[in-house]
Amino acid sequence: MSLEAIKAIRGVEGSADQARADARAKAAKMIADAEREGKELLAQEKARSAEKTAEVMKRAEAEAEGRRKAILTQAEAEAQALRSQARSKLAQAAKTITGRVVES
Repeated sequence: MSLEAIKAIRGVEGSADQARADARAKAAKMIADAEREGKELLAQEKARSAEKTAEVMKRAEAEAEGRRKAILTQAEAEAQALRSQARSKLAQAAKTITGRVVES
């Protein structure tokens, strides 16, 4: 083999080695970029999820507060009705008690 042929082969081999090294570096960069982008997307989705959770909780708390107020209003109305009913029977109860005391 001539010296020029050997040089040409070595040049081609060097170029091939360089191309493989470039390909490995490019693949490593692509993997690193993909991992970084994946982490960024995950962080964004976590933040979005936290926001949605906060919104849902806020709505649920508002709904619970509305129910609480409705229950308290109903309970107060029932208590007032019971008080009124008890007052209306108070005179009759006093009369009955007085009548029993007088009879004995």
